[in-house]
Amino acid sequence: MNQTTEHVEDDSIDLVALLKSLWLARKLILKWTSGFVVVGVTVALLSSTNYTASTTFIPQTSGSDGPSSGLSGLASLAGINLGGVISGGEIPPSLYPQLLEAVPVKREVLAIQVPTVEGTISYGEYLSDAPSSIISLVKKYTIGLPFTILKALRSNEDSTTEKEYETILVSEEEKELFKVLENNIELSVNEQEGFVDLSITDADAVVATILTKNIKSILQEKIIAYKVEYAKEFLAFTQKQYEEKRSEYIALQNEVAASKDANKNIISQRYQSQFKLKEGELAVATTVYQELAKQLEQAKLQVAKDTPIFSTLKPASVPTERSAPKRTLIVLIWGFLGVVFSAVFVLVKQPALEVWKEINAKK
Repeated sequence: MNQTTEHVEDDSIDLVALLKSLWLARKLILKWTSGFVVVGVTVALLSSTNYTASTTFIPQTSGSDGPSSGLSGLASLAGINLGGVISGGEIPPSLYPQLLEAVPVKREVLAIQVPTVEGTISYGEYLSDAPSSIISLVKKYTIGLPFTILKALRSNEDSTTEKEYETILVSEEEKELFKVLENNIELSVNEQEGFVDLSITDADAVVATILTKNIKSILQEKIIAYKVEYAKEFLAFTQKQYEEKRSEYIALQNEVAASKDANKNIISQRYQSQFKLKEGELAVATTVYQELAKQLEQAKLQVAKDTPIFSTLKPASVPTERSAPKRTLIVLIWGFLGVVFSAVFVLVKQPALEVWKEINAKK
């Protein structure tokens, strides 16, 4: 029992001894921490300044009780199932981030004209001409040097690609620009409250604001184009159904009229029963035909309808305060890292030396 207690005491951590070791090495810890703080200040000062422009809007989505629901219910009476054909027509806000990730949309964003000292250029040229920070250059030509060489080799290979594939292929230069876009553009959707936040970060506050306004417009244009395309498809479908039901209606109407004219004096119950069935079919066909005529007119109006897609809650304005870098936070983080690394070094140094001596002694 005593041996077990002594073994547990030997394996326990002596906090007093650890604190004593740290206190004795306080000068070393202070030096290390000071060095890390100096590095943090350097990083904070060399980091490029960025500004963030943002806008908040509410997408205008139509309700579920639209013309299509009435047509579906009516068509079901005639034995036609339209549920999977004409449902939808709206891009849900939750898919807006995926919409911005599409290559054609990214290319439109890169084509946005932004102001410079010499005039206006595309945002893609603006990003290509933007000077890289010192930290980025050091990283590129030290850790990232192998990747830089591979990129240069691949660019030479891609230069032989045929021009007809340029619209569907993404060049290495575009890939780099797309990565910058992904870092600079943030689109968040609050599905519970129903609003969307769009924010753009850039080194120039005016450029960030212009991009925010234009990207919102691009997003709205894509949604309108989708809605118009859907409305046109729905119009074509309704037109086809209308023509078919109109032909059936006219044929039944002619058949009932001919039957009346040919059998005016017949009082047979069998004939009367069949005639009533024909009249019932004509009544259903008339109802379907009339409703389809209404739906056709509504579909035509829907194609021509031009309503606002977004209701802006907070318009984009030129930011006056930088969003990055957070210099105080950077310095604090580097100072904390200095304390941690120096403390670990002090605590591990002595046990590591003892282990090393034991290994050498065994040799």
